Order: sequence, then structure tokens, then C-alpha cells
Amino acid sequence: MSKLRYGVVGNPISHSLSPNLHQQFAQQFALDIRYSKICATSKGFNRVLNDFFQAGGKGLNVTAPFKLQALDYAHMITQRAEDANSVNTLVMTKDGILGDSTDGMGFLRDLYNKQIDFNNKRAVLLGAGGVARCIASSLLLDGFEVYLINRTQSKAQQLTQELKHLGHIKVYEKEDHIDLVVNSVSKNGERFLKDIYFDLDAKAYDLNYGEKAEVFLNHAKGFTTQQINGLGMLIEQGAESFGLWTGKHPDTSKIIL
Repeated sequence: MSKLRYGVVGNPISHSLSPNLHQQFAQQFALDIRYSKICATSKGFNRVLNDFFQAGGKGLNVTAPFKLQALDYAHMITQRAEDANSVNTLVMTKDGILGDSTDGMGFLRDLYNKQIDFNNKRAVLLGAGGVARCIASSLLLDGFEVYLINRTQSKAQQLTQELKHLGHIKVYEKEDHIDLVVNSVSKNGERFLKDIYFDLDAKAYDLNYGEKAEVFLNHAKGFTTQQINGLGMLIEQGAESFGLWTGKHPDTSKIIL
């Protein structure tokens, strides 16, 4: 039997841990897969995806900067992709290519895996870009109040208007008892920490992992009791994608990256 073909498309993509991750998932079920890194350009994105699926590809992960283009590329999308206005997973189905967003689910699963309790379920989200929207949607659906801090106030205001049907979301205005801060910006998120009125047992989460998360999380030690990087989210969103492609749900506790 030929290998099942999957991959991840982005730019840059050389740093991606996804091939290692999905090979470990596949080994749990004795599946023989080929998982490739695909570097695309904005102009060539659709052509690269057409080639992949026409050659028998079964599914793709999509990372920056293509999650909006993937939304347009998909023939149909899930409700959570619509809420997130983003697609990070493409699935070949008998009815065409399905677009889904597993980022928010991956983030929440990582919080639950770590058995973190929140006294108030009040979160400050730093940033108002594409991934921030995914996280905000998931937090709202999980019953959190969400407060946005963004360098461009108008962008944060727009996001609150677009997501207010999901729950309590507004631009941050010195509300207190914040027990979770989530950093979705690539740099300088730490400069906002001093402006947040934290709960005594607050947690900090950076969606980045490795060196990219270190500056923010080190600064957050002065404001929070626990600091978490986004590696667990990467694993959980990947597991959700793998389940969509194969119908099999891996044990993420066994993953070593």
C-alpha cells in the first residue's frame, strides 16, 4: 500500500516541528505516512495546493502567512473556521476540500491537560491578528470574559464587534482580577504586562514556543504564578488535524519534541 500523503505549507517553513509530530502520531497506529514541509509564495499558493491534492495528497496543515488564503481555497469550512476567520487544516473529502481551524481547540486542550483552574475566567489577549481571533473565539465559547490589548486600538475594537455574538469581549480598560494573559504577538508583548491588573494566581501563556517565547514568559514571572509556552498547543492542534484526516485520535501525552 502506498504511503498516505500529508504536509504543512507555510513561509518560512524550515523550522516546523510538524513532520516529527505527525510521524509520532502515525506510529501509534502503525500508519505509513509521508509528511512534507512545503514552502509556498502568496502568488503560488493555490497552484502548490492544487498540485499536492491532484497528486493524491490527503490533508495539509497551513501555517503563517497563509491561513486566510486557505480559508478562500477550501470548498467548504467548519463553524469554528468561520468563527476564527482562518483555516489551518485542509482535508480531502469525497465532497471536496474541507477547511477547519484547530488552533483554538488545541489551545484549550493544552490548558485542560495542565489542569489549570481559573478563579474568574477573565483573560487578556495581547494582539488582534488572525491567531488572536482563533484564541478569542475559543475562550469566549469556553465561558471566559475576553479583554483585548493591541497596538492599534481600532483593530482591537473591530475584533470585539465581530466576536461579540460569542460572549463578553471588549477592549481592556483596567478591569481587575485577570487570571490569564495570552500573548499572540511576535515581539514586545511584555511591555503591556505592567498595565494589567492581575489576579494573585494569574497564568501567562505565549502562543510561541522555544526561544520566541522566552522574553515574554521571563517578564511574566514578575506578574504571574505560572508561565506556559505554546508547544502543548502545537501538539494538540496537530492531534486534532490528524484526527480529521485519519479518524484516529492519538495519545498526545506520549509525544516528545
